[in-house]
Amino acid sequence: MKLRQVDLAQQLGWQQAYVSRYATGERMLAVDEYIAVARGIGIDPVALLAQVLKSGNDRPD
Repeated sequence: MKLRQVDLAQQLGWQQAYVSRYATGERMLAVDEYIAVARGIGIDPVALLAQVLKSGNDRPD
């Protein structure tokens, strides 16, 4: 199932434009926002961070 920005925004109680800005890289997420988004898309935020750190990239694979 593909999650749309508008669906995630509604789930988090945020404006769709706000989700769009971080999805396109226009803005960065604060730590609490990162946790909310990770949980909102069904990913453990700690596991995601570990994957990013392990890969040495600033973005997950």
